[in-house]
Amino acid sequence: MFVQTKVVFEFGPFRLNPSERLLLRDQAQVRLPPKAFDALVFLVENRGRLLEKEELLRRVWPDTFVEESNLAQHISILRKALQDRDDGPRFIETVPRSGYRFIAEVRELGGAAPDTEVPSASTPSLQPHAAIPEIVPPRHRFRSPAVAFAGLAILLAVLLWVLPVWKRLRSSAPELIQSLAVLPLQNLSGDPAQQYFADGMTEALITDLAKIPGLKVISRTSIMQYQDSHKRLPQIARELGVDGIVEGSVLRSGDRVRITAQLVRGATDQHIWAESYERDFSDLVVLEDEVSRSIAAQVRKEIAPRARQQVATSAAVNPQAREDYLKGRYFWNLRTESGYLKAIEYFQAAVAGDPKYAQAYAGLADTYALLGSLPNSKIRDTAMPKAKEMALTALKLDSTLADAHTSLAFVEMHYEWKFQEAEQEFKRAIDLDPNYSIAHQWYAVDLAALGRMDEAVAEVKRARQTDPLSAIINTDMAEMLYWARRYDEAEQQARATIEMDPNFAHAHRVLERVYDEKRMFPEAIAEGERSVALSGENTWMLLDLASTYALAGKAAEMKSCLNRAAKISPGGVLPDTGAVAELYAALGEADRAFKVVESQYRRREGGLILLNVDPRFDSLKSDPRFQELLQRVGLPH
Repeated sequence: MFVQTKVVFEFGPFRLNPSERLLLRDQAQVRLPPKAFDALVFLVENRGRLLEKEELLRRVWPDTFVEESNLAQHISILRKALQDRDDGPRFIETVPRSGYRFIAEVRELGGAAPDTEVPSASTPSLQPHAAIPEIVPPRHRFRSPAVAFAGLAILLAVLLWVLPVWKRLRSSAPELIQSLAVLPLQNLSGDPAQQYFADGMTEALITDLAKIPGLKVISRTSIMQYQDSHKRLPQIARELGVDGIVEGSVLRSGDRVRITAQLVRGATDQHIWAESYERDFSDLVVLEDEVSRSIAAQVRKEIAPRARQQVATSAAVNPQAREDYLKGRYFWNLRTESGYLKAIEYFQAAVAGDPKYAQAYAGLADTYALLGSLPNSKIRDTAMPKAKEMALTALKLDSTLADAHTSLAFVEMHYEWKFQEAEQEFKRAIDLDPNYSIAHQWYAVDLAALGRMDEAVAEVKRARQTDPLSAIINTDMAEMLYWARRYDEAEQQARATIEMDPNFAHAHRVLERVYDEKRMFPEAIAEGERSVALSGENTWMLLDLASTYALAGKAAEMKSCLNRAAKISPGGVLPDTGAVAELYAALGEADRAFKVVESQYRRREGGLILLNVDPRFDSLKSDPRFQELLQRVGLPH
């Protein structure tokens, strides 16, 4: 539906400008999906008249089959935007089994009033030129130097007044869009089971747009915190530190998929561009590419000149394989053992449906890598080689996949202890996708293992730039500072993370360790108890708390923690983990500590790569066995 009317409508506190595609409430812009806006214009133009559902569907979605539920969803969006209610509507009345009627009193302004401050998303129209007066030469010259000097003085005064005003106007021009956040696309299907589809399309857009050189794109973890958020876009832009925001919706109805998207300037909430796309489900990848390219084209108009790379077109993918892949990513993002197992099922189904689907193999690599790195994983020796095999297969099919390079690097670092090879893969991943926060995050760990702590801290800060609200990345930054012995900074960062997410147990655990090193044992114990409570009596957290009690000289409390940990361990025996080795080190029992570490070495536990930087092992460093172990693991010594 193309709106041609030049009339501006007012109703209640709202002003509707169809030609500029703007809805204002008290001079503040109200954002609407394109079709919701079209529906509102049609309702207002036909105010007082019952519009049957079929008529609305034909007018808003011409030449397109759309189910009635789609219309109901858009009417619901309008009601929320207008702050209307079903039980006592002021604007849109529902006539059961028939249609809708706009019932508010409407005033027509006949076009934008001269004093109307309407922020236009399009190029401002030119004002009519005033008549050009005839230039008549002056009849007399200045009669004296005094008059000439007076004229010059007046001209100078005008310039001195005009220049600051001109500078202010120039400085108030919109900033270039150099950073972007793609907010979670709304699931308009009304079916919660379709949420994986909306989340998957959101992640696909993030991945595609992140390939534009010079553009910072916020990672998924941070933007998902705004799902169903009612915060205004300028606030979200400030919190994420971005110039532009993409928002929209996804509707899957039968074999048809519709995506609406709009690009908004974050600081001013100014609408830049909006479009709606519809395809058969079999053309899902084509649809995703088209949306990404359209947004990229608009961003390139607003971005620094160096960003000229086109978004690459994806290879054709079997539709069912694509759907299985999206479901696999949904469960992978849950970051739980059961979620990983479910993700593997879907990624395997995607590979079975399309054996050349590189992204599905990369998904398997990501999942096996994280599954094999879980504490006390029983399948580590199977999962890690499988992760490497899947990563290599993905890269053979498509060498440009940053996530596949990252998973390969993770296995080389965490399991094979090939730190130099891992560094090359991490660098390759970052070259391909500078916005991939996980690559920066894991590369920081590799740098820490190599003892390059200043570089490690800088790298984890880069991860935080593209994922500023990620609790784990912010906690990793605190832990990097702790490993670097920058305890005051580590405390400050851990506290900031806890303020952001008070229930994140790992952040409390890191703060506990920082307080241990600062010999602030009452504070350390309080944080340790908090981490145990938030984690639901996690064995790892209990053993850390036992070490804190040991350092504080509280033997009874230490034994209580160990008994609690043993009760929830298989066979009632404490596991041979790094936390147990650290406890023995704190107690000064070096032989028992090395016995546990040797057991870890035989299982190729990933925690061993941090032996050289963890302050809790400092008491063992003078022992020849420690230096010999570093050499076997391949760490600097």
